[in-house]
Amino acid sequence: MTHKLFTPLPLRHITLPGRAVRSATELFAASPDAHLPAYELEVYKELSVQPLGMIITAHTCVSPEGRSNLYQNAVWADEYLAETAAIAEAAQANGVPAVMQLGHGGMKAENHNGGRRVYTPDNMTKEEIASVVKAFGQAAARAMKAGFSGVMLHAAHMYLLSQCFYPEYNHRTDEYGGSAENRFRIIREIIEEIKTVCGDDTPVFMKINGDDRNNTEEYHRDIVTVLQLCETMGLEAAEISGWSSARQGMPEEPYFIHNIRRLRKETALPLIAVGGIRTMDDIEDLFDAGADAVSMARPFLQDPGVLHRLAEDKPSGCIGCCACFKPLKLDADPIVRCPHRKK
Repeated sequence: MTHKLFTPLPLRHITLPGRAVRSATELFAASPDAHLPAYELEVYKELSVQPLGMIITAHTCVSPEGRSNLYQNAVWADEYLAETAAIAEAAQANGVPAVMQLGHGGMKAENHNGGRRVYTPDNMTKEEIASVVKAFGQAAARAMKAGFSGVMLHAAHMYLLSQCFYPEYNHRTDEYGGSAENRFRIIREIIEEIKTVCGDDTPVFMKINGDDRNNTEEYHRDIVTVLQLCETMGLEAAEISGWSSARQGMPEEPYFIHNIRRLRKETALPLIAVGGIRTMDDIEDLFDAGADAVSMARPFLQDPGVLHRLAEDKPSGCIGCCACFKPLKLDADPIVRCPHRKK
């Protein structure tokens, strides 16, 4: 495999052995107390033998009040350390670096967090903001102690950090609201906390939306400001998603290629493109647009060996039916989540 997709990507504190990334997905049906089912490890073992540059593991909650669904993994206490270490070991069994995605549900935690207070950008006190920042730092420390190669902040898809950054959700008038720099402040403080707790050389990634609901120029300017800030803060790379991320059907082109193309002109930060990638032509178009790596989730559910298929210039078998978005039951088939999964 000599395609650029399978060449190393040197970043600030880590070199990825390839430029194909398995993007995070969280629908593993963890137990009500957030302990993972045994078959989740099988998923990572299956991925570990693929020619990937990085595996981003399930969106994992950093604090009990932020659990955004009833089947989400957790890393908010030491009781989850053994399972966290098992994930890291399974995913990295063959040398592919694994990064744990960390997040807080914010408004999405309503009805899923055991009746705890639901945080929003507007209702959080400064003490609660500080507690969330600390929770991310402690979660990152657990991930690194467990053997992960780095962490990723989930600041996309309208979870708490994403809500804080969108003006339509964040109406604060203090230092956490208003300008792009202020709305980004909680994320900046989390990155700084992780670097303080885990070490300045800890690889930190971020997933963020490259557009807003109407793809406005105002938001584009805001995201450029944020990515330029991230350059100075030592972020490894940003995975660029978007407002409408879980689309159904076959895409005509990668969902957010236009965002990659525009952002590449204004930031030197490495960019990971995600969304609607189904063919090697899609990947080449994204590289031409300025992406440094490409990230997929659903195609790996349909066929864990999809990279070999793409290398043969065959399209992914994923048809975007979204059946994989239905949460599994704890006694479900250990691997199968896609009704069209390759046999």
